[in-house]
Amino acid sequence: MQRKISWLILSLSVLVIAIFGSSFYLRFFQNQETPSVQEQGKKEFLEFSTQKKKLPQVNEEVSLVAVGDISYSRGVERIVKKENDINYPFLKIQDYLKNADLVFGNLETPITQGLEIPDFEMIFRSNPGTEQALKQAGFSILSLANNHTLNFGEKGLKDTFNYLENVGIKYVGAGQNEQEVYQPVYIEKKGIKFAFFAYNDTDVVPNFYEASSNNAGTAFMRMEKMDEAVKEAKQKADFVIISMHAGIEYTNEPNESQVNFAHAAIDAGADLVIGHHPHVVQVLEKYKGKYIFYSLGNFVFDQPQIRETEEGLAVKIYFDKNGINKISFLPVVMENLAQPRMANKNEADKILKRLKFLLANQDIYFWNDSFQKESRAVIYAVTTKNVGISSKQEQVDLDNNSILEKYDLENGRLTIWEDKKVVWQSPSEWWVDNFVLADSNNDGIANINLSLWKAGNFGSSKPFWIKENDMSVKNHFFVLDFINGAVKQVWGSSNLAEPNCKFQIADINNDGKNELITIEGDYSQEPKCSGNYVAVWRWNDWGFSNEWRSEKGNFFGLEIEKIDGKSYIIIDTP
Repeated sequence: MQRKISWLILSLSVLVIAIFGSSFYLRFFQNQETPSVQEQGKKEFLEFSTQKKKLPQVNEEVSLVAVGDISYSRGVERIVKKENDINYPFLKIQDYLKNADLVFGNLETPITQGLEIPDFEMIFRSNPGTEQALKQAGFSILSLANNHTLNFGEKGLKDTFNYLENVGIKYVGAGQNEQEVYQPVYIEKKGIKFAFFAYNDTDVVPNFYEASSNNAGTAFMRMEKMDEAVKEAKQKADFVIISMHAGIEYTNEPNESQVNFAHAAIDAGADLVIGHHPHVVQVLEKYKGKYIFYSLGNFVFDQPQIRETEEGLAVKIYFDKNGINKISFLPVVMENLAQPRMANKNEADKILKRLKFLLANQDIYFWNDSFQKESRAVIYAVTTKNVGISSKQEQVDLDNNSILEKYDLENGRLTIWEDKKVVWQSPSEWWVDNFVLADSNNDGIANINLSLWKAGNFGSSKPFWIKENDMSVKNHFFVLDFINGAVKQVWGSSNLAEPNCKFQIADINNDGKNELITIEGDYSQEPKCSGNYVAVWRWNDWGFSNEWRSEKGNFFGLEIEKIDGKSYIIIDTP
């Protein structure tokens, strides 16, 4: 019996090595290569890399989440005080917000000292500390062009400026004087430059809310000023985004003022229009190829009068240098007057119907005792792109020496810079598709994780599952560490049975350990890689073992989102 157990353990060990390989095999057997075999490998790789370079360049995307009206006044203030947590309104949604590169909303309250605001009062004020909660939730820029930011006069507005500036949140649509309020706010992310504008409709605020040459205030929806400013900004920015505070409260359709201004903004060169003020979700329009969200409804607001005011919409817009690639929709419902959460399917369907717009679906997988599948509404704004060469840059202090390293992926070559010096570069015989900086082997240290292609050979002493002297180029997954200024290989796979088209690293089943999430293709597609399966792999000290694989499909995009502590695998399908 003992002999049988020993034989079983030995057999399993051989199988594990056979399936996953190791850097030992890669190094040892490559040393056995003959010169002719080496030359064959170089030839195979040259042909592969030449074909790769013919693929189109895929630019890195920038994601913007836009949400509706936000107020920390009246009932929200009292709930925050009762919960003794200034961050309470965003606890269930902040993971989603932080996953975006930029987050935009309408702050419909001044932040200034004062007495508590009673229910049904129409003069708003939020306590200092609100700005800390907004920063913690992930907000990058806020519109102040609305009918409440001047409720406590010029002092309240200037206090709001100061509080937001102190935490590094940008604001638009309000300023110290007329010249300032009509200027855009520029933000650059991943080499893409955005210009933001925000405007108040003249029929929702008194005249003194407009900034003058000597007084602080907001920007009004004046066509001539907007037209001139947008045209100028379009010369300096890749994308111009307009926020307008307009419309009739609690109505489903935009009024003439909203439509005329939004159309004029796009005619002037704006790429996206986002509306606020009606407190309910209104229709979505595509005008001249550009999108207009007339109202995103409420996000954090104490308006329980009708069900629609407790509903809102978060939209995530994906930009690259060439335009908007995709828009995904996250309907939300407010609980306890103050806390938005992800809507369930019935609630979401009801909210999305208000858009009166034909939407596609993207697949979502998540862990709930087993992997389950749902869908989310989406617009694919351009032809879906499932192949191409990725360029990518990141700056991280991976070795904790207080100096940021720059990780630069270009044309299949990863270069690591530190203090303006190259400290490591991937070998010329590798083609690196992508890298992710994350703790894939759960040792508490972030790794450099690579999906790469290289010619493989295991010589005459090959493992039994590898064809002798097979110099074809295959996909591999490598794990590297960057410690004390040097890169060290932790682990490297042998030829993967199915190539990884995309990969991410995240804790999918919420057990405190990261998993490797991949979209798998097949080698017949080379040099392209179109996804056939979604797969989840777990590190087991000696390598990665497969935990789950989806049904066969046609997948090309992969993103991990976290909402209210739960992770979701977001997949794009044509």
